[in-house]
Amino acid sequence: MFAAKTILVPVDFSNTSQAAISVALQMADRSGARVIFLHADPTLRSGVDGASATGAAASDVADTIAQREAGIRGEVEQELERAAARGVTLRTTPHLLRVTGGDWVEVALRLIAEEEVDLVVAATHGGDRGGLLGLLQGSATERLVHRAPCSVFVVKAEGFPYLTD
Repeated sequence: MFAAKTILVPVDFSNTSQAAISVALQMADRSGARVIFLHADPTLRSGVDGASATGAAASDVADTIAQREAGIRGEVEQELERAAARGVTLRTTPHLLRVTGGDWVEVALRLIAEEEVDLVVAATHGGDRGGLLGLLQGSATERLVHRAPCSVFVVKAEGFPYLTD
C-alpha cells in the first residue's frame, strides 16, 4: 500500500487551500509523512531569487515572509483544533514552511526534486488564470498535475462544511 514519506502542500490562504491542509495533515497522520507547506508569491521574486533587494526592500521582504509563515502556522493549528473538536487527535508530524518568490508551480516542481516529495496535496481553485488565457492554458493546479513526477491529490472545498469557497 502506498504511504507517502514527504507531502508537499501549496498554500495560497484560500478556503480551498485550507481544505488541502486538512487533507494533508490527515494523510501525514496515517503515514507518518513529513509535510512541506509552500507559499510562493511572484511579488517576492526580486527579493528572494536575486540580490536586488537591499536595505528597506530586503527588510520588507523578510517581514512579508515572516507574516506568511505565521499565516501558514495559524492555518495548520486551526486544522489541528478542528480535528480535535471532532474527537480526532492528529499527530503533529514534522513539517517545514517554505515562503519564497516565483511562480508556485515552478517552485513546487523544484521542491519535489530537492526534497524527494512523493505526494503533492493541492487545492483546485481554477481561476488563477482568467479569461481566454485560462481557458487555453488551464489552471496552475492542472499544470502541476501534468508536469509533476509524483502523484498529485487535488482537493475541492466540497465536503468541508466550514469552508465557503
